[in-house]
Amino acid sequence: MSTQCFHCTQPIHGDAPFYVTIKDQPQPMCCSGCKAVCEMIRDSGLLHYYEFRTEAALRPDSIGDLVPKELRDELSFYDHPEIAKQFVSSQTEGDENLSRLSLIIDNIVCAACVWLIEHQIKQLPGVRKFDINYSTHRAYLEFNPDQVQLSKILLAIYNLGYEATPYDEQTQQKKLKAERQTLFLEFGVAAIFSMQVMMFSFGLYFGHYDGISDGSRLILRWASFIMAIPCVTYSSWTFYKSAYYDLKNKRLTMNVNISLAIILGTLASIWNTVFNVGEIYFESVTMFGFLLLGARLIEMNARHKALMMTDHVLKLKPHIAERMLSNGQSELIAVNQINIGDVLRVKPGESIPTDGILLQETAWVDESLLTGESLPVEKQRHDEVIGGAINQEQSLLMKVTKVGGDTVFSQMTLMIERAMSEKPKFVKLADLVSTWFVLILIAACIGTYVAWLFVDDARAFEVMLSVLVVSCPCALALATPSAISTGNQVMIEKGLIGTRSGTIEALSQVTDIVFDKTGTLTEGNLTLVKTQLLTDRFSEDQLMLIARSLEASSNHPIASAFKKGHRDDVLLTVTDVDNIVGKGLEGYIDGVNYRIGRVDWFKASRDYDLDDGIWIALGSNDELLALYCLKDELKSDSIAVIESLKAAGYTLHILSGDRTETVQHMNQRLGIDHALGDQTPEDKLAYVTALQQSGKIVAMLGDGINDAPVLAQADVSIAIGQGALLTQATADMILMHSTELTPLLEGIKVAKRTHKIIIQNLAWALLYNILLLPAAMMGFILPWMAALGMSLSSLLVIGNTLRIREGDKE
Repeated sequence: MSTQCFHCTQPIHGDAPFYVTIKDQPQPMCCSGCKAVCEMIRDSGLLHYYEFRTEAALRPDSIGDLVPKELRDELSFYDHPEIAKQFVSSQTEGDENLSRLSLIIDNIVCAACVWLIEHQIKQLPGVRKFDINYSTHRAYLEFNPDQVQLSKILLAIYNLGYEATPYDEQTQQKKLKAERQTLFLEFGVAAIFSMQVMMFSFGLYFGHYDGISDGSRLILRWASFIMAIPCVTYSSWTFYKSAYYDLKNKRLTMNVNISLAIILGTLASIWNTVFNVGEIYFESVTMFGFLLLGARLIEMNARHKALMMTDHVLKLKPHIAERMLSNGQSELIAVNQINIGDVLRVKPGESIPTDGILLQETAWVDESLLTGESLPVEKQRHDEVIGGAINQEQSLLMKVTKVGGDTVFSQMTLMIERAMSEKPKFVKLADLVSTWFVLILIAACIGTYVAWLFVDDARAFEVMLSVLVVSCPCALALATPSAISTGNQVMIEKGLIGTRSGTIEALSQVTDIVFDKTGTLTEGNLTLVKTQLLTDRFSEDQLMLIARSLEASSNHPIASAFKKGHRDDVLLTVTDVDNIVGKGLEGYIDGVNYRIGRVDWFKASRDYDLDDGIWIALGSNDELLALYCLKDELKSDSIAVIESLKAAGYTLHILSGDRTETVQHMNQRLGIDHALGDQTPEDKLAYVTALQQSGKIVAMLGDGINDAPVLAQADVSIAIGQGALLTQATADMILMHSTELTPLLEGIKVAKRTHKIIIQNLAWALLYNILLLPAAMMGFILPWMAALGMSLSSLLVIGNTLRIREGDKE
């Protein structure tokens, strides 16, 4: 049997997968896209479209058929590769192409808005990840461009009643300014007129006890009505609009509670004013709106402040670059016109516009806001220079290697966005509780009204209104997202960037911390101090050239020791280079196999008299040719940080691939109880797994290269952030200040403080409702008291959250 889709008229073979009820009749739909569009047409009262259409509707790839053509055309520009490359980062994972970017989403007013958008967009084909940060209104999007276009995703968000655009600093600043102006105006109008209403209400209150003429009472009631109109219309419109979209999308949120309270209180007051009966509640509904807007104003300021760190970094990126031409002249171009291979000139004091390699002998650049290095860094010919770093002393020439979303700068920004957008488990739990909480409270309001009809029908509406107002879960909805956002922001300022959801939660629960040695506890600035030749077939210089050629492709700290002072030397051609995890590097020079790495990697090795230091062997076909001794120094703050962590009760461990003698010699200064050397990646993995099986929660610090397996196993993995590492880091956190460990200590303190604040916020929000809701249901709380209590509860949560910024007072 074959039917046709009611929307696009395409044939449906077999039973229809979806149905939409049109005029009490179920109509078949061929796909979820047609179903979604048909429901929108029906819910918008546009069913005449199906009666008067002259052609069948196109089958939508995703919802978006109802969007105005002008908007569809405008958003389609984001699908052009030349435009998309400026804000989209592309990466291949397995056989799948993925695009990543940050979006700005307008019209979000509560956590339920976030839930709705995320829930809908994650259902689109090709969307792999979509997380919104409620505090900043930014979203982290990851999608497959071969399955869904960016414009389709933006149109889907538009159809939900929100607006989304790719992140752009200037656009965001305009939106933030408009948001501030609108909210300040709404708050100002509410403040002025609610005070007038309250002034008239005082006359009615005192008149109730001291006596007042009927004429005066009527004048005050009508005056309150007139003064309340701007509050319950213009100032409260944002609540009504949000509630409309929530209900349209079948969601019960606190905006529904708020809107019901204001609308019902206003309508009852108007009725009683017109017919001069009963009580009026204009002062309660206007105060309710005024206090809610005040809380949102404070929340907005906190949210805008949370954007300052990322925006401060983004301002490093210039908008204009100087490109060198083949005739020796130069031209000024926009940064989005830079192409790979262009030669750029950067003057002293200017920001480097994109990633590239240095073409001149030396240059000094300031990478402090990108890599955490507090002092300018010397770069030599062919070194990588990072976009966003500041050129220091003289003009430099560079060749562009990366542009747009593929640069280190963009990757770092996306990591921050992902960390601030993804939700840990307790955030999702709080969102779920808040959603069900609204449904339960609305049922409680109805039950209260019915019960009071039998107790005192004259007070039934007043008591129900008090319950409706006092029950708005604003504090519950703010409790967790505001704390997570502030905690992430403070961590970034401390130099510790989280790149995964749940990082703060996990870090606050850590019991054991495992350190790699080289580059983690030590500076990672290895120096070659001794060479021991083991053959007479090569000279020392010949062997050093072979070693440097093998190490040229590596970014490991050991490789840097062989590159020092020889960056301009002509190297040998090495083919089939392979990084053997936990062992070293292997490659072929003129068809001969060479290896450089651990001494015990070579079968021909024997016990050598190796004194303190890191010993690296160079060999060919298992024949040892030379031994190199490298030395490294502890970071300046390693001892102090280790002492602080031990005093805080953490169990510390060292797992290093270096010789046991070297590890023990260094540990004499640190005093860590568990310090093991000669550890392979498999050994480290087994050690951490054993800790976890014994009930420990483990944080692991490493360089993110040879330690990849154990970093993946740890409950919290922390990579030491070097410039090149940022583009490929898969750790949960990045320690930006690669020369210090103090940010780790500060980050742990922030995580613990944030976790404690979240528990306090949730406890207060729940306690408030547990105590005040029964009191309101029993009639002990008047509507204006409920409005004041609800708003003060939200303000308390916001104020408590700001305590995360305070220093640790324990």
